[in-house]
Amino acid sequence: MILLKQVKLPIGHSKTDLEKLLAEISQKAFQTKFSSYKLRRQSLDARRKGGAEMSYVYEVALTFGGWDAQKQQKQAERASKIKKLGADISYLSEVAEVYRFEENAMLLRSLLEKGSDSDASIPKIAVVGFGPAGIFASYLLAMAGLKPVVLERGQCMEERTATVRDFWKRTEEYETRPEEELSPDPECNVSFGEGGAGTFSDGKLNTLIKANKDYHRYVLETLVAFGAPEDILISSMPHIGTDCLSRVIVDLRKKILELGGSVRFQTRADDLTFAGNRLTSIRLAGGETLPADRCILATGHSARDTFRTLYAKQIPMEAKPFAVGVRVMHPQSMIDHDQYKGAEMQFDLPAASYKLTAQVGEGQDARSVYSFCMCPGGYVVNASSQAGRLAINGMSDHARNSGVANSAIVCNVDPSDFPSDAVLSGVDFQEEIEGRAFRAGHGAIPTQCMGEFLKAQVTEPNAETTVDAEPMKPMTKGGYHYTDLDAVLPDFVGKAIREALPEFERKLPGFTRPDAIVCAIESRTSSPVRILRDPDSLQSSFAGLYPCGEGAGYAGGITSAAIDGLRCADKIISEVLETIDKKNQMEFQEQKK
Repeated sequence: MILLKQVKLPIGHSKTDLEKLLAEISQKAFQTKFSSYKLRRQSLDARRKGGAEMSYVYEVALTFGGWDAQKQQKQAERASKIKKLGADISYLSEVAEVYRFEENAMLLRSLLEKGSDSDASIPKIAVVGFGPAGIFASYLLAMAGLKPVVLERGQCMEERTATVRDFWKRTEEYETRPEEELSPDPECNVSFGEGGAGTFSDGKLNTLIKANKDYHRYVLETLVAFGAPEDILISSMPHIGTDCLSRVIVDLRKKILELGGSVRFQTRADDLTFAGNRLTSIRLAGGETLPADRCILATGHSARDTFRTLYAKQIPMEAKPFAVGVRVMHPQSMIDHDQYKGAEMQFDLPAASYKLTAQVGEGQDARSVYSFCMCPGGYVVNASSQAGRLAINGMSDHARNSGVANSAIVCNVDPSDFPSDAVLSGVDFQEEIEGRAFRAGHGAIPTQCMGEFLKAQVTEPNAETTVDAEPMKPMTKGGYHYTDLDAVLPDFVGKAIREALPEFERKLPGFTRPDAIVCAIESRTSSPVRILRDPDSLQSSFAGLYPCGEGAGYAGGITSAAIDGLRCADKIISEVLETIDKKNQMEFQEQKK
């Protein structure tokens, strides 16, 4: 195959336009026609904003029937010297897309089905948590025939969705509800339950991870195989959305069960038992003891009770940096215009996003302020998981059509900002500011208009105002309450964000419009701890324990968490294959005697 990069066409082009350009490039470079093509990547280049100057950029693989691979390579090398072909050209070997870790899983399954090993050699595997890391770990383990037992403290998707919606509805009635009714179910909420915290999010599938490209591709292909839209395979900014992701997760669960795994919902893992430094069992909340000599611990970033249990067991952990701040809302039409300069009125363009950064302060007071988890056409959601504490997140459906854009605007915090140097001081820091948020919002999302936030003035309850005749009203899941956000934000966080906002205004005009909405508190950008593990075995110093995913401090979103789940599962599969191989070799040597 020949790989074409930087194939550019103006927005508004047709499929025929693309195929015509590919044919022209092929004829100029190789004096022949290609037999087929496959899109590998698509991105929107909006750097030259406005109309026809914007373009879509493609990466395309061309197949030429009857060409020998070596000849293709030489042709490609010659073609790369030809100027102005409209693309960068390189050789791409045509190999089957086979994943080593999937092959290992299928090999192990076949060996186990043939009875080539006794049950005594097969580990008893538990997967704690059924978010992206737990789902993909258990999927690969089940594929290998290892029959993982998944322990998920929350409910299945169907029940979880109803529980979360009921919580949001109660917080919309915060003025008439008693305080105890404004807290979430501590076991099933926006953070806990089938699908994890990623279910009620924007559903972004991009990742900054440069390594593990096979794992990344596998995650996307698996999601497509279970119902996700195929465009995530080529999009430079793949996105699935809450509505689509929830359906995909249910089908993945059904496949795990079909392959021999089991999923136990509303089952919280409360403790781990070790013999020496080796895992032997897991104690469940109801008192049951589950034998387990392997545990993939994929609890997510909000399992604070689990962090405290691990700390008490002296599992090696450390405090780690994360970020804290607010979420801001603007009309999506404003963001579209800022990014597309009117082209959105002529062409069918996706809801625009943005990425903003600023450095504020000097010396020891220096902070990095940046946008995080930007949600075009989405909602700000009450993502609380504890009584008397409130946290928020961004969410959108696949269509991203709410009409309101929102993004976290956060600044970095590190262990020196925490109340002590204890390992769990970051957890204490989060709980403190989330408690302030709950009290300031009376159980609803604390909210303030941008104009008042910049001036540190309280926004009145009937504060929806109009700028340029376009009303700005909060778009939330769960109730909101206008209040003073300085009662919520740590002083250094509020100061850093206020210093950064004028810089963001210069980059995106209208960003500090007076009626833009500011909400708090965005406190769970990543885990406040890292559960230490060996970089090769992926195990804790307590053998059999695999800290995994975002909660363990090794991921930062849906895709990276799923990748880490696959990596941990692959380690276990490889260990079992090695054990079987050694046993077979020993048996062979015995037979020779």
